[in-house]
This record gives sequence, structure tokens and C-alpha cells, in this order.
Amino acid sequence: MSEQHAVHDEHQQNEDWHVRGCAAFDKRTGGAQKTRLGHLRAVLTSADRMWDNEKTLTYCFIKPVGTKIQQNKVKEVIKEWESYVNIKFKFLAGRNATIRIAFEEDEGSWSYIARDIEGIPAREATMNLGWISTDPEITEEDRGVILHEFGHSLGYLHEHQSLRRSEKITLDEEAVLEFYMRTQHWTKEEVRQQILDVYNDKEVSSFSAIDLTSIMMYYMPKEMNLERIEVKPNNVLSETDKAFGFLNYPFIKTKSPRPEWTITHALDVANVQGDSRQRILNEFEQGDWRGVRTELALWSLNEKAIAIKTRLQNKGGVVGNQQQPVVVA
Repeated sequence: MSEQHAVHDEHQQNEDWHVRGCAAFDKRTGGAQKTRLGHLRAVLTSADRMWDNEKTLTYCFIKPVGTKIQQNKVKEVIKEWESYVNIKFKFLAGRNATIRIAFEEDEGSWSYIARDIEGIPAREATMNLGWISTDPEITEEDRGVILHEFGHSLGYLHEHQSLRRSEKITLDEEAVLEFYMRTQHWTKEEVRQQILDVYNDKEVSSFSAIDLTSIMMYYMPKEMNLERIEVKPNNVLSETDKAFGFLNYPFIKTKSPRPEWTITHALDVANVQGDSRQRILNEFEQGDWRGVRTELALWSLNEKAIAIKTRLQNKGGVVGNQQQPVVVA
């Protein structure tokens, strides 16, 4: 397993932001690392790890179970996901639930990814929400953390390790290495694996150009990239988050609770055009959600290839002379 990292309190100062790192545990990568930061990943995982469409995912609270206020915040906020994905979340009073949530403050916030949850022993948590406040009101940070971690449970990965990251952001390798080696005491290889590396085609299913407003995008100080772009904390679902949720978990037999969210609207937001759009619509009309998911994945790979070709042409370069691009699901 490897950890992943994401949400930051906008009011934290200087380098304290690194303490607020979400972890998305990936069972396919080997041993676990219980550091504050972990493997940073985003968008949607490979299709074989995602849930079947129309599934009801049960959840419960295990020790430490948190306060009633914290529990009620979870119950309220996760309704947002149900508006855009054809998945239902159902609370169970006991421990016999698919998603088992603890509120261990010292453990930070983390979640296992999609169907990896099924392989976790029943006595263990599959998600921890250590940063949910006990204030009566749902704060913006509360909302962001809950949406983010349940995004992982649906199959979303961290956005900053997208295959298409380099189209918008080029990480400052020296700055990244210096920061994480100093603050986390990682080796160069660990920093490359957990921060600098991006996904490959086998790890992800569908992905767009990197979305800096995604709920799965972690805070990034401007010093960490050559473009000097500061990515502020995202505490709401972006339009792209919603669109890819809808397309991977489409409302075929029923309608979305948000009537404006139809298959055509989701395709418009994701900017799926041409033959790929028509093939997705054909699968949708035939009631085949697996077909929709497959065609979306093929479109994603094709868009990545087009982006690479365009970038090389603009630079007057040759594929063999270029660093391999990064890919995200």
C-alpha cells in the first residue's frame, strides 16, 4: 500500500501545509507507509477497481467513532456525491458495512480506493476523518475533506499525478526534492515515487486535462512549480468532477437528482466530441454502463495522444527526444 495526499487549510502559514495531507491507500503498490504524506494521486482508477453502477455502498462508524456532530456532517455532505454518481450511500448502525469510518485525529485523513476496500479485514477502518471539526456548523474544510475522501472510495485518484499534468504545471524538481527530503526525511527515490511521478495507462481508466479546481487536487504553493501557479484548497466538487462521476456511474434507468445533469450535459462539460461522443451516447441508449465507461476510457487515451502530438509539434520536437508525458485517470 502507498499513501496519498491532498487537502490543506488555506490559513496555515509557511510550510505547515504539509501536515494536512490526505492519504489514499493503494493496495496494488506493496507495503504501507504511515507517514503524514503519501502517494499523491487523482482522477479515476482503472475500471476493474471501480464499483458496479447503481451499487449501494454501506458505511458505518468504528472506534474512535467521533461525535454525533462529526457523524452527522458525514451523513449530510456525502449526499452531494449522490447527485452526480449513480451510487447510493447507506448508513448501518453496526460494523458490518463496506466503508468503515474512524475519527482518529492523529491519523489525519485517508481512504482506500474503490474496490480495494473489499480486501480490508472487517475489523479495520477503510477511511479515517481525523480533521473533521466538532463545531456544530459544517465548515468549508469539513466539506472538502469529506468530499475528497469519499471521492477516493468511489475510485477518484489525486489530480496532481495526472498523465496530463505537464500541460499546465511543471513541477520544480529541485524545490520538490529539497522540501520533502527536509520536512519528511524522504530519500530522492521516495520523493520521485510519491510526488514527481505520474500515473501510467494501466493505473487509470478515464481522465481529462488536469483540473486545478478538482476536489481531488491538493494545495500547492507556487514555489513547487515552474509556472509559479498557486493551487488553493478546493472544498467543492468541480464541474469536471461531476461530469466524470456521471459518465463513470451514469444514471441510465433513473434520472439524476439534479435534472440538468444528463448524459449530453456531462459530455459537454467533459468536452467529449466527434465519434467518441456518439459511441458513448450509443452505449448509454442501449443501457450499457460498462460500454459507456469503456468508451470514455478510450476517448481519454486518445485525447492524451493528441495533446502529446500537439505539444511536440508546437515545440518542433520529436517524440524520441522528449521526456515521456505523465498520465492520469
